[in-house]
Amino acid sequence: MEGFNFTYEPESLYVSLQFIVTFQKIGSESLKEIMVIKDAEVAKLLADETRCQILNLLKIREMSTNQLAKILDKPASSIDHHLKVLKAAGLIELVYERRRGNIIERFYRASARHYIVSYSLSEKAEPSVKDWDEKVYGEVASLIESFGYKVSDMAKLAKLIGEFNASKRMVLENLASKDVNPSALKPPASFLLMDILTHLELYKSEKYRRLMDELLSIISR
Repeated sequence: MEGFNFTYEPESLYVSLQFIVTFQKIGSESLKEIMVIKDAEVAKLLADETRCQILNLLKIREMSTNQLAKILDKPASSIDHHLKVLKAAGLIELVYERRRGNIIERFYRASARHYIVSYSLSEKAEPSVKDWDEKVYGEVASLIESFGYKVSDMAKLAKLIGEFNASKRMVLENLASKDVNPSALKPPASFLLMDILTHLELYKSEKYRRLMDELLSIISR
């Protein structure tokens, strides 16, 4: 959280205490399991590859601008810009600041473990976002054969993957709206729980079952 810093001396004691207290502070605050994005402008941010990479890294642990820049092999100034944009959109949060002389190093983390774009935005999405989605569906379709499956109609497969993603997104959005105590959702149990509930809800849908039948008709081993 902003303004969270220490001025302990000597330097070695300062660094040691800072990381101990920071770890305790982070552990006392539960990360959201799912964040539903209902703002079209925020949804557009997820179409940028670098921002998606940053979000994925910050889901693992808190990192600073310089750490992210080193991992992604990007200029620190570019990463700093992306972080400011993501923070303004509420997708990441400042965890703490570390002061070294006149230099302030800020550490960030993701605001949620999973981000999903609201189904209500799908039909209103700009061409660039839809193009990005279609590119992802095409990549997923092409990768299926890497697992030993045979695909008879790649174009249809990509289309069905898009329909599957839309169905899953609707279910996850509904589950995310439930009034659940965040402290009750802790990984790895939370991952398995959300998986089970998602499949249960999807299986109730006749449309979803037909979708699975269509997928099986063009995929074989």
